[in-house]
Amino acid sequence: MEPCQVILANLGGCAVRSPLPVPPGTVVQLKGLPTGAEVVARVVNCISLGEFEHLWLLGLALNEYGNVWGIESTPEDWREQ
Repeated sequence: MEPCQVILANLGGCAVRSPLPVPPGTVVQLKGLPTGAEVVARVVNCISLGEFEHLWLLGLALNEYGNVWGIESTPEDWREQ
């Protein structure tokens, strides 16, 4: 378990900054979300943020589409499917 920082979020997933690389295809659990929800996601990409940064940008796809972020004023393109 490692704390990560959410950089970008939408109904289908998020991008997080991670202190460790995580291989694509890995299933992860997101805890500590503003809504209190615990959700499962899959790593879809893992990009190094630089040789000296020791940080990685992970693209995560939520297993269940939805606003798990607790964002009240959502953009118009956030239509739940």
